Amino acid sequence: MLVVRVFVTDAPGGAWDELTDGGPRRPVRVSAADLQEARRVRARIRSRADVAVILDVTVATVATAAEFRSATDALEPVDGVRYAGTVDGLAGLISDLKLAGVADGVTLVPAAPDQDVHALGRAVLDKLASRAAAKAS
Repeated sequence: MLVVRVFVTDAPGGAWDELTDGGPRRPVRVSAADLQEARRVRARIRSRADVAVILDVTVATVATAAEFRSATDALEPVDGVRYAGTVDGLAGLISDLKLAGVADGVTLVPAAPDQDVHALGRAVLDKLASRAAAKAS
C-alpha cells in the first residue's frame, strides 16, 4: 500500500501541520523549482539521513474548467512546484510524486489566502484512500 504523508500550511515557509499519521522517519520540508530538482534534493538528503522528504506544492484547486484559468493566474507569480486543477488530479499528482521517488509526502501551500488548506488536505486524503481501496479490490 502506498503511504504518503500530507502536511498543510497557511503560508509559504509558515508552520505546518501533518494530516496523516506520520511515520518512523522525521520529516524534512523542502521546496524545489521543479520536480527534477525535487528528486535530486530528495536523493541527496536521503543519502545522508533516514528521513521523510516533504515537498512544498502551492495549490489552487478548481471544480470546473471555467475556474481553471483564474487558478492558473493565481499561480503565475509563484516560484517552485505548483498545481492547478481538481482535487482528484491533485491526489493523482501526490501519488505519482511518491511512486516516482520525487518526495515522501507534500506540504499543501495555498495559492490564495482564502483557501482552506485543512479542508483541501482532508479531501485529498479521502481521494488517496479511495484510490488505494480501488486498487486493492
